[in-house]
Amino acid sequence: MKTTIVIALLLVMSLSARSEPDIDCTVFPSQQTSLYVLPYEVGSAWIVYAATEHYRSANQGVGTYAIDFVMPIGTQVLAARDGEVVSTQATYKDGNNEDLKENYVFIKHNDGTIARYFHLTFNGVFVKEGERVNAGEVIALSGNTGQSGGPHLHFDVQQCGPNLPPHYNRLPCGQTVPLTFKNTTEHSCGLKAGQKYTAL
Repeated sequence: MKTTIVIALLLVMSLSARSEPDIDCTVFPSQQTSLYVLPYEVGSAWIVYAATEHYRSANQGVGTYAIDFVMPIGTQVLAARDGEVVSTQATYKDGNNEDLKENYVFIKHNDGTIARYFHLTFNGVFVKEGERVNAGEVIALSGNTGQSGGPHLHFDVQQCGPNLPPHYNRLPCGQTVPLTFKNTTEHSCGLKAGQKYTAL
């Protein structure tokens, strides 16, 4: 596991050394009125190793605002917003490194957007389809399933859906939503790769 974390940290350094992509900061909601909390426990802090530049703008907004948090397998994952669980997967083994074979939880919010929590650990999903969850509730454990460069949580919010495998990013629902989180340090233009964010 130590080797994997070192690799992830090297990736963080290489990403933070890149020039910032052209980002329209005006599309991000005010942090003070954000509907989202960071998807991990209050008091914990994790490094972002991909955010906003995840897929750039080359794919019509698919994945543009996805965020990857470096965290070891077994870290508690919390719902970032109230909603209803609309799909889960928990049967894949960590380290399989196979595309479309990742564990996940999808949660639908009142406005029709879908939060997606990917790369969860084997048997690490604690919620069921149809269940209502509240922001801050433990829903799963992070992992390293699917096509992944190391243990982390991929989090994004799509405009609608859910898009289920193998059509995870089908348009128009596949476009991701710019996010801010109300329970951490100031980030008016979204989270930045290479930075650590504490859940307050």
